[in-house]
Amino acid sequence: MVLRAEKAQSDWSKLAGGKRYSYAKRAASIFWLGVNFDDNSDSTLKQLAKEITRATDGACEALKTLMTTEEIQHSATRDYFSALILSCAPTEFVRCIDTVLTTSLMGAHVSFLKCDNAKTVKSTNQSLAVSPFWTNVHVLGWYHFFRETVHKVFYQGIDRCVSDICAERYDTPMLHILERWKKSAVLPWLVAIDGNRSSKFESRSEEALRQLVDLVVVETYVGARIKQLYNIIAEFPESACAVVELCSALARTRQHCFLACSLRLTLCRRLLHLGANTSQIIEMYISTIKVLRILDPRRILLDTVTLPVRRYLQHRKDTVRCIVANLTDELSGELYEELHRTKSMILGSCDSDNEIHDSPGEDWVPNPSNCQNANPKTMRDILSMLISIYGTREIFVSEYRRMLADK
Repeated sequence: MVLRAEKAQSDWSKLAGGKRYSYAKRAASIFWLGVNFDDNSDSTLKQLAKEITRATDGACEALKTLMTTEEIQHSATRDYFSALILSCAPTEFVRCIDTVLTTSLMGAHVSFLKCDNAKTVKSTNQSLAVSPFWTNVHVLGWYHFFRETVHKVFYQGIDRCVSDICAERYDTPMLHILERWKKSAVLPWLVAIDGNRSSKFESRSEEALRQLVDLVVVETYVGARIKQLYNIIAEFPESACAVVELCSALARTRQHCFLACSLRLTLCRRLLHLGANTSQIIEMYISTIKVLRILDPRRILLDTVTLPVRRYLQHRKDTVRCIVANLTDELSGELYEELHRTKSMILGSCDSDNEIHDSPGEDWVPNPSNCQNANPKTMRDILSMLISIYGTREIFVSEYRRMLADK
């Protein structure tokens, strides 16, 4: 910042007279006299923010006085004057702005959670939207000084808020809530800071900011759901709503590879250990197949994610018996329920001899995947993947016959 001030001084000295030079230095020194950083506690944060706002008001008035009618001098005058002020900025200045930004964003978030509709939340942001501070920041050309702080608060705040909204809520649609939240809380906050239309310098359009918020929020949502994916799989099909929404969001963000790597590591850490019995591992394996079939119908990620599970089950001595027990357990066997559900679907879909079979028309599309019911193809895939753990079905047939004989 000192080098910037020296360069600005060199450029501006060619334009400025002695009186204007002295006025600029005096106005810059007055700026920090009006701001007290001795006590930067939360209790005095509001007062400190008011002092900074008043000081920037005074700096803007001083800048107007320094400006001449010749447009060529405006940029050099602004840069020199701003460099004089910011070169003397204490570290507490940026820290205070960070705290004010975080407090305002979290305040908008809390207001959203307490309100029944987005209109009420929008009114809570009016004081921030019309605050003169960020207007003055753009006019003085200071935004580059705060850009890193604004970005940090923006991304960290969205990550924290999205995780708060979606925490352990897998059976309720979340995307429409996030849509309302970003329109009523995040976008007004960012527009007030980064998209000030009254500024002539470094402002971005509201549409550009809206697109940025849309992208960051959906990417953060996907990241949050990927962190929760193990629990989502464990609660499937009750968590089917979260799976379907995650599939929709993935279509926009294309974070499939990140999902596959993260889920694979999570399965290894939380599932493949001596504390989990074989039947639990198999049930989780089945649920993982079902969820991945929804998230990735082309099955590109399935083998990558489940390969460690398959290899681990190969070394469990009771794997075959647990699979066969799951197939034959009428009370709690998931494979037994899916197998008989599939048989019922096949029998129920058989047409009588008198029914007329219509050929598919030009507008025919395949039926969408149903998260609640397994279709015959999905059931065959699950069974084939379980059997292929050992590479042959003779072992399963032999064990199946032995268990039937025991009954």
